[in-house]
Amino acid sequence: MKLTNNTLLWVATLIILGFIIVASMQHNLINKYKDILNAMDSTVTTEIKYDTLWKDTTVIETKFIPKYIKELKRDTVYTKDGDTLELARESKRFDKTLTIDKDTADLEIYTSGIETSLDSLKMALKTHSDVITNTVTVTKYIEKPKTFWKRFHIQPQVTSGYDIINKQWGVTAGIGVGFDI
Repeated sequence: MKLTNNTLLWVATLIILGFIIVASMQHNLINKYKDILNAMDSTVTTEIKYDTLWKDTTVIETKFIPKYIKELKRDTVYTKDGDTLELARESKRFDKTLTIDKDTADLEIYTSGIETSLDSLKMALKTHSDVITNTVTVTKYIEKPKTFWKRFHIQPQVTSGYDIINKQWGVTAGIGVGFDI
């Protein structure tokens, strides 16, 4: 097979055209990603969710030691056998702090009488609550619209078509102006 100048010219033209097409596509991809990265505007929104946890706990406390004892009056009582008993009517105050996990209760209990009865009960609760948060981060990308003049760009171009002056098909390569729609 004998290669002529015309054949070599066509092979060289096809290689150059292939290189121009690949370079043009690479150039357009790079510009496309640059435009996307420049057009993106990220915003972060945070949503906080609060959960309430309830717990039930029963505490049985039997060791109450009075903090203050005030004797009100002494009564004399006679038994069936003729013995005498002296009973003291007392007023007592009990202070106690109960702790469960991180919650506390301060108790003040007032009792009085011979057969002790409850006069009053004061309770101060101090509860501890942990706030459980659930943070959700959402990133939004907003593409900035291009202005009319930013849509024009210079790029390599390859075209093929029928030449009506020379009456033959032809391929041309060159640099041209493009417009993004």
